[in-house]
Amino acid sequence: MKKTLLAIAAAPLLLAGSALAKDATATLKVSGWHCAGCAQETEAAVKELKGVKSATADFDKKTVVVAYDDSKANPGAMEKAVAKAGYKVQK
Repeated sequence: MKKTLLAIAAAPLLLAGSALAKDATATLKVSGWHCAGCAQETEAAVKELKGVKSATADFDKKTVVVAYDDSKANPGAMEKAVAKAGYKVQK
């Protein structure tokens, strides 16, 4: 009985936390790509970040479009992932 009451009491807190999360999209302009493989490598690096729902690199446009949960990921972390892959996000 106590466990049931605790679960019921905690439910609004769990729902409130998820209500604060918001889906967001960022478009990163990337420099340093020389081939489609560079774009794929960058896309994979960004996809590994917690909270990233999808990432799509476009070699021709030199961009990565990222859909993410803004309570778990942010553009700064994405920029670091791009740098770790060996490329740079243009400001």
